[in-house]
Amino acid sequence: MKDNLMISTPPGGKGQILADYLRQEIAFFETRLNEMGGTGDCAYERALSKTYRILLQQRRGQLAKLNS
Repeated sequence: MKDNLMISTPPGGKGQILADYLRQEIAFFETRLNEMGGTGDCAYERALSKTYRILLQQRRGQLAKLNS
């Protein structure tokens, strides 16, 4: 006998889940940038900071589009 699996989603459905995910990513990038002091101490951290800033800007843009 097969059981049907039902997964409940919060109000707002997939859009809300995506918004929550984007907020988590934004918080992660902001935290990491703060931990590295914004620019980092070595070439690796500077490159990572640059990448995080780009990704942070992209995620904020995606979240803004989702909320509009």
